Amino acid sequence: MRPTTALEIDGERHVSTNGSRPSDSERRAAAIADLKDSLKELLRSALRATTGIALDQVEDLAGTFDRTAAAGGLAVGGLLGGVRAGMQGRNAVWGAFKGVIGALSPRMRVALVGILLLAILLLPITVVLLLVALIVLVVVAAANASS
Repeated sequence: MRPTTALEIDGERHVSTNGSRPSDSERRAAAIADLKDSLKELLRSALRATTGIALDQVEDLAGTFDRTAAAGGLAVGGLLGGVRAGMQGRNAVWGAFKGVIGALSPRMRVALVGILLLAILLLPITVVLLLVALIVLVVVAAANASS
């Protein structure tokens, strides 16, 4: 025998599926079952609505961070890059560096790349100049010591 529902019990006929008048316990059990189903559906709807609201708030916050990073300059870009990397479990210093580079204008990025390339090209010359300066210091120190 299938269970009766509150609609079948409280309908105009006031009879259960087996054709007899339902007892008070059947009526209560059916009402409780309907109440449970209604509460479950209400909870599902509330969770869907709450989750939707929370996701909208997170998206708004992420948009705010993006706008702040774009308009905030190098310090804000570095700060947000470091925080983002730290939250992802990566090196925060490297994330801050990437955030600063990301906040630079394209013209400044090209200038930075040019400076780095120039430094790499001039590095061997710098080492040779430092060695020559060291040799001169040793010769001057030896000349002063002998006189």
